[in-house]
Amino acid sequence: MKSFWAKVIKFFVDILKLSTIPPEVNGADENILRWWEVYRSKSPWLSYDYITAAGKKRNRRRLSLNMAKVACSEMAGLVLAEPPVVEAGALVEKLIEKEKLWDNLRRNLEWQGATGGQVLKVCIGSEGEGVEKKNVLSLDYIKAMSFIPLAWDNTEITEGSFLDRRVINKKTLVRVETHKKGVGGKGYVITQKVFDEQTGLEVPLSQFNANLEEETILPNLSMPLFAYVRNPEANNIEPESPLGMSLFANAMDTLQALDIAFDGMNSDVIFGKPRVALPGTVMRGYFDQDGIKQVGFDPNEEIFLRLEGDDADKMKPVDLSTTLHPEEYLKYINGYLNIFAMQTGFDAGYFTFDGVSVKTATEVISDNSHTFKTMQGFRANLSEGLIKIFKVVNELGAFYKIEGADKSKIPAITWDDSVIEDRNSKATYWTDLVNSKLVDKATALMKIHGLDETKAAEMAEKIGKETATVTADSIFPREV
Repeated sequence: MKSFWAKVIKFFVDILKLSTIPPEVNGADENILRWWEVYRSKSPWLSYDYITAAGKKRNRRRLSLNMAKVACSEMAGLVLAEPPVVEAGALVEKLIEKEKLWDNLRRNLEWQGATGGQVLKVCIGSEGEGVEKKNVLSLDYIKAMSFIPLAWDNTEITEGSFLDRRVINKKTLVRVETHKKGVGGKGYVITQKVFDEQTGLEVPLSQFNANLEEETILPNLSMPLFAYVRNPEANNIEPESPLGMSLFANAMDTLQALDIAFDGMNSDVIFGKPRVALPGTVMRGYFDQDGIKQVGFDPNEEIFLRLEGDDADKMKPVDLSTTLHPEEYLKYINGYLNIFAMQTGFDAGYFTFDGVSVKTATEVISDNSHTFKTMQGFRANLSEGLIKIFKVVNELGAFYKIEGADKSKIPAITWDDSVIEDRNSKATYWTDLVNSKLVDKATALMKIHGLDETKAAEMAEKIGKETATVTADSIFPREV
């Protein structure tokens, strides 16, 4: 797999007159693209060659469970099972609604899981005409393969280039938008360059887009306009790289074993169907596609197998049907699924295969579970990235005098973990405490339903009235 980044890096050196990027990220797109292909069910092991009984070389594609997709989708669903509460000012609140942030993040978080990271970027634009024209902010979601880090520290990537590759007038053009700190670390500089991928030569910006500006300087900006959000697991493939690692990077062998086992189960069904061997002298008529009667076996016949040989006339029909082994295949596949779960940050047993489809656990019960900890890691990194973006939104909004911007506002994000907790187990736990007189009913209702003290007390009183013991005296009062 050829590195596309290598071409861009050469462009940096030859055209932009920049030094090459550090070796720990040079060619990192090869790993990213490999993970991306596996996520897209285009794994290299799915297509393979084999030799037929007649000595012919053939190629076929294995069936796939595509557990890479399943795992990334499941983790993204857990992380954003319920959108968090954000406190970051009116402008941020408006932007979240306008950009449909949580819907977009759900999809992009799944891609992040597959490729190791994603970039959230604040974009500056305008809308309206004449006196009605005003500055507006928007968000852009960048996949890992379209971002090259150029500088970073122990906390964040501070400089980078964004790649936009398009075919225009039958030429493949690449727009390179580079974000760097200003001279002396003051301010912020955005440069735009376009080059022809085939020739490696720079071309005018207008060939890509007539509205592009070669350079934009933001003198008062104190932070990058973007935030790189990486997967929480440490990158053991490139330990010095600031880039994240795919959720399934260490499970590639297991993914291959799963697909081979799943394809084998399907082949077992196909080759296990009824087959009967008949002597070569046995013939029967059939009608071909033109309606003409022919003598011999129908070429579409799959059950009967005609055998030739010296003893063909003496042989009797033989049933060659084989016994299916679904239980063995299910055992193998579920065993591999447990290994895969462990390798990708889920608890063993989280994924199961019933012979029809992959099932997943519906709850993350314990705060000490492996799944819960992995999910919390994703949330922590996403929260950190979002807080940086919300700060940028308020700072840029104040600079461009956009209504609702508040530079003094410190963004805060609060997640609700109860949506992924086993609520039945939780309710049973607190009910048992109430029945054992170890806790009062109002406290239990607060924990089960997430109520405040006042509402829990009101509900406890209402439940007490509705469950009061009914007696004959309460229905038929005695006369005094």
